[in-house]
Amino acid sequence: MIKQKNGINFRNLCIDPTRSPTDKNVIFTHAHADHVKFSDKSNFFATPPTIDLIKKRFFRKKTKFNEINFFSKKTFDDFELELYPNGHILGSSQLKIFNNKEIVVTSDFRLQDSLFFKGAIPLPSETLVLETTFGSPIYKFPKYFDVVSEMVSWISKEAKNNLVLLSGYSLGKAQELTKISNEAGFTPLVYESIFEMNKIYSSNNINLGDYELLDHNLKDFSVLIMPPQLVNKFLLSTLKEFDSRKIVSALATGWSFARGYDKLFPLSNHADFNDLVSYVEQSNPKIVLTDHGFCEEFSRKLNRLGYNSKPLKNHKQQVLFDF
Repeated sequence: MIKQKNGINFRNLCIDPTRSPTDKNVIFTHAHADHVKFSDKSNFFATPPTIDLIKKRFFRKKTKFNEINFFSKKTFDDFELELYPNGHILGSSQLKIFNNKEIVVTSDFRLQDSLFFKGAIPLPSETLVLETTFGSPIYKFPKYFDVVSEMVSWISKEAKNNLVLLSGYSLGKAQELTKISNEAGFTPLVYESIFEMNKIYSSNNINLGDYELLDHNLKDFSVLIMPPQLVNKFLLSTLKEFDSRKIVSALATGWSFARGYDKLFPLSNHADFNDLVSYVEQSNPKIVLTDHGFCEEFSRKLNRLGYNSKPLKNHKQQVLFDF
């Protein structure tokens, strides 16, 4: 039985809770905030890098975490669980549950190789719980390294005479922007939350290149990396007060909107529509449960392709599946 009540629940295990969990055991597939909620009643499990990131992001120094390394099995009562890399961010995992049948939960994943990680390897399964953030055919991304090359060229040109403002999520995207800035020949200045995540990437032997903390030193740098939630007209006006250079801005995201930026780069940490279909083809499950994003649309698409698929979330109902 799998149900979606507070994340994804399997027996006494909750995967990526969406609110404070009541389950005995909780596993975090990665450290993004929408996958991490705490309680005083649960045992928490994750990969060592994910634990490092969570402790820093959520100030959980006293919370006891249990490490699970990639490719090692962990027994929970009457089933086993094994974690595999999924290419999303540092420490992020897809998981396989071994019971009477094999259940695979991808969580957020990327199939293409990136600057730091190999893409996820699709896992054979009988039941596949598939993350479908970009499960609409309008989301078909260019090849990852083609986007990286375009960004390197753009930054190399624009940062010669302008202040280049790059925007990407503090965890995952901003580390790629740090590396790309270095590839373009510039040491970026980064916001504090990005600086802290960069340090953890570096401590896990990820080569980001050089970077510096934003600290009243704007005029000494040509590239600034900021989280999207802080990039608005007030920030731009403040930057103009401190620097006479023209500000040229770019957002790195898989979503197709620019929100006032000068440039949009389709750099995503997620699988696009075609890669979602590819994962299903390679996993070859008996049933696919779609989760998040365009879950209903993608489930209908899979059924048209001959697969047996249901959205794990069905409006506001709790949905139970027996296998």
